[in-house]
Parts: sequence; C-alpha cells; structure tokens
Amino acid sequence: MFVRHFFLLFWILIMMIRIGLAQSVSSMDTTIFIKSESNSLNSTSNKIINSINNKKSNEEIAEDYFSLAKELIKKGEYVKAETYLNKAIQMVSGKKKQSRTADYYRELAKVQEFLKKKEEASKSYEQASGYASDQNQQKINENDAKRVKYKSNPELELQYLNQNVQILNSGNDKNEKAQTYTQIANVNASMNQTEQALENYQNALTVLDNNSDESIIIKSDMANLLAETKNYDKAIDVQKEVVDQSQKYAGVETQVQQMRKLSTLYFSGNNPLEGLNVLLDAYNLSIEKGNLKEARASLEALVDFYEKNSENKKAVKLYHDFITNLDSLIAKDSSLIDKKLFQINEDKIFRLEKEQALKDELIDKKNRYNYVLIGSVVILLALLVLIIKAWFSIRKRNKRIALQSLRREMNPHFIFNSLNSVNQFIANNNELEANKYLTSYSNLMRNMMENSNKDYVSLTVEMKQLNEYLALEKLRFTDKFEYSIEVDQNIDTDAVQVPNMIIQPNLENAIWHGLRYKESKGLLRLRFFTEEGKNVAIIDDNGIGLKESQKIKTRNQKLHNSLGLKNVEERIRLLNEIYHKNIRFEITEKTGNESGVQVRIEW
Repeated sequence: MFVRHFFLLFWILIMMIRIGLAQSVSSMDTTIFIKSESNSLNSTSNKIINSINNKKSNEEIAEDYFSLAKELIKKGEYVKAETYLNKAIQMVSGKKKQSRTADYYRELAKVQEFLKKKEEASKSYEQASGYASDQNQQKINENDAKRVKYKSNPELELQYLNQNVQILNSGNDKNEKAQTYTQIANVNASMNQTEQALENYQNALTVLDNNSDESIIIKSDMANLLAETKNYDKAIDVQKEVVDQSQKYAGVETQVQQMRKLSTLYFSGNNPLEGLNVLLDAYNLSIEKGNLKEARASLEALVDFYEKNSENKKAVKLYHDFITNLDSLIAKDSSLIDKKLFQINEDKIFRLEKEQALKDELIDKKNRYNYVLIGSVVILLALLVLIIKAWFSIRKRNKRIALQSLRREMNPHFIFNSLNSVNQFIANNNELEANKYLTSYSNLMRNMMENSNKDYVSLTVEMKQLNEYLALEKLRFTDKFEYSIEVDQNIDTDAVQVPNMIIQPNLENAIWHGLRYKESKGLLRLRFFTEEGKNVAIIDDNGIGLKESQKIKTRNQKLHNSLGLKNVEERIRLLNEIYHKNIRFEITEKTGNESGVQVRIEW
C-alpha cells in the first residue's frame, strides 16, 4: 500500500509538471509548432485551415474534413470524428450527384454504430444508400441499415452480413470486405461460435495486406477470442505475431500496448517470467521513445505485478529509475505538444468556420436585399408598363371615340341636304320623285347607320353605299353630272378594307362645290386600283375647280367646306395612329385646258 500511495503522489507531481508545460506551450507562437509538427492529425488540420483561408471549393474542404475524421478514428476519437464527418456532409449538402457524399454518410454510420447510436447509424446508412451511384453500394448500405436495426437478432444480422459478402466478392474493395468478415466474426463470437469466428477473422486477414493497421487489430481480436476460450498457447502465438508486426509497421504507442497485452496473456497462461520480461521490454521501449502515457501504463502494470509478488523493493527501484529519467522523458515526449497543437488548430478551424458563416450570412442578407431591390424595381417597372399600357389603351379608346364623333359629324350635313331635296320635290308638287328619293335615302341611311361604328368596311360595302349616294345626288341634280365607278379586275372587293366615310365627303364636295356650278353637264369618275402594293382611290371631276368655287361661295359654305376637309384629315390622322397605317390624302386642282379637281386617297 505504501508503494501505491507513493506512486499516487508521484503521478500528481508528474501531472503538475505536464500542466506547467502545457501552459508554456499555449503561450508560445503557434506558428513555430505548425512548422515543426509531424503529427498526422496536425498536418490534416493544417490542411483544413489552409483550404478555408485559400477559399477552396466546398468539395475540397469536405474532403479535408473527411481525412481528419479518418485520422481521429485511428486515434479512437470517435466523438470528434462524428463532428467532422457531419461537417463534411454539410459542405456538400444539396448536391445529389456528389459521389463522395455516400462515402461520408457510410463512414459516419460506422462511427455512430461504434458509439452505439443505433437509430442515427441506421439513418446514416440509408442516406449513404440514397446517394450511392453504384447499385452494389446502394444494396450494401441498405443491408447495413437493416442490420443495425436488428442488432439484437444475431441470426438476422448474419443474414444481412452474408449478403454483403456476396456483393463484395464481385468487387475490389478489400477494406470493406475485411470489415464485413470481421463483423461476421464478432457476431459468431457473441453466439459462442468460436470456430466460425476464427475462420471469418482469417478470411478478413487473407483480404488485407499483412502490414496494415487493420490486420493488427484483427489478429489482436483473434488473440482475445482464444484467451476467452482458455486457449492461451494459441492466443500467445497470435499475439506474438501482432507484436512483431506492430514493431515493423506501427507506432510506439501501438507497439507498447500490444506488448502489454502479450504480457497479460503470459500471466493468464501461468508463465509469469515471460510476462514480466515482455512488460519490462514494453516499459523500456516507452521510456526510450519518450512516450510518457505508455510509460505510466507500463509502470502501473509492473508495480501491480511486484506488489502481488511482494517485491516492493523492485517497485521502489523502478520508481527511482523513472524519476531519474523523467526530465529526458518529458523532453522526448512530443504527444503533449502535438495534442496542444491540435487543440490550437481546432480552435482556429472553429474561428474560421464562424467567420465564414458570418460572411455567408452577410452575403445572404446582401443577396436578399438585392433580390428585394430587384423585385421592387421589377414590380415598379411592371406597374409602369401597366400604367403606360393603360394610358395607351385609354388614349386609343379616346381616339376611337374622337374618330366616331368626327364620322358622325358628317351625317347631320348629309341628312340636312337630303331633307332639303325632299322638301324641294314636295314644293314643286313632284310627289313621285319625292317618294322615290325617300326610298333610296332610307336604304342609304340604314346602310350607313349599320356601319357607323366601324372604322373600316369592305370595298364591296363601300361601293354599294357610294353608288346609292351618287344615285341620290344624280336624282337631285338631274342635268348637272354623270358618274361612273370603276374597279380594277385584280382587286378582291370582299377582301380589301376601306376607311369608312373618307371617300363620300370628297364625292359630296365634288358635286356640291364643283359640278353643280358647271354650265354644261359634268362628269364624276371614281376609280379603285392597286399601285406598288397600296390600294388607291381616285376621285376625278371636271367641275369649275377650287379657285372658281371659292369665288362664288357664301361665307357659310366656305366655313362648312373648311370644316369638312379638316374632319377628313383629322380622321385620317387618327386612323394612322390607331392602326399604325400610312393613309395618304391629296387634293389637286387640274391645270391647263382642263378644269376640275382630282382627289387621291392611298391606304
């Protein structure tokens, strides 16, 4: 008991020394350690820092997280490994075609399974199945998801594992195949099927390289199983292979741990001398390599052996030697520096992640602000377009109303003149002519009223109306003029559309202001034809002409004629604006020996 108390006080002293060393490490410039470190955890964590600082892609950073998680798994740091695997998955989230996502979820499921998180592990295997691009990998993950759910049923678990082995036999993934055989062996061992378990452990070893870390673990598991069945000789032989292999291919920590395990097997197999020798070799190796943690564990095992065998002097001497070598041991032990450096790197990664998250949040807010701004501009533009469209629609409607109003202004004048003619027939006791005139007039008025709201009418309808109108005027001014309407044979009168009530006022002007003042009988000629793709109407009369007409007009007649022309010109302008046409209207007085006026209308 004295030795035990002494050892306890001694270890407190060591821990105080380590704490002081840790404080001194934390106060030093971390860049020194970054340059000098050789630990795989630190090199991988440094890679993450560089990737974040250099703004590498999410896929590259995710791969660095995954690599660090694998290193942590090797060190037995499963909780931290789970954290970094979740970070890797988060970096590639939403990318269905990202092939590595399936690997990240599968590794996460294995870690969660080791941590006995059955539900989380099953869900992670299901996610891995969903992201798997290969059908075999998809099926393997599905089987593992079900296997974890039925962990309490070894027979069903074996069924899913055997299905996975069959799938893996057709592929080249040695690690997955070895892990599956190992899982089968573990289930066999839980069912007390020792022979089957050893056989499946051996199957796993045949798949792996002999110098791999996985083969060391499998052989160690085999030695454990043999020891549990009291087969210490075989267990020792297998563990000897493990020790030899770890000395060649593993680090000092693994070597010392496997040597202590071999010493335990020797003790259990009633060979204490060999066990003590191996334990002393483990202790000396940890002292030589400067591994304080393993030196302590080996020292405790040796002290325990000496106490059981009442050899307290050897235990005290061992403590004395340990204290003597303590300074050099602490100087050699780089694990504390590596651990502190990794902690510093982790803190830096966490800080960089927070900074990146803050930047992303600011960018997201800025983007949202931009989207709101752009959305507002789009809405304003849409409203402006609607307002402009409504304004144009109202303007167009107003133009239509104005057009109808101008067109209807022509009707009262025509009606007034027609009624005067009827009155004249009645005054002259010409009842028959009055009745004939009224009949033609009523037909003409009905047709004009039916088409009064139309901006365009077919040439057929227009010719019918104009013919009826000219017949009425001919009836009124019997001896004053003759008229003709000519249409080019190439014109389809039903297809061609004519601006409504544009030609009639010009015919009326020709009769009332030109032909009726002519001493001899005049001629009024209306022609329709096409020219250079345009429809043309020519109104030709041989009346007295514009100049002579102006001389004999009364003031009211001059005013009416001016308003009539303005009406026609205004309606043509409105039609051009509403329908985007190019209707042209031109009045020309004949010169030379000819008298009269020619009106040309193009549309």
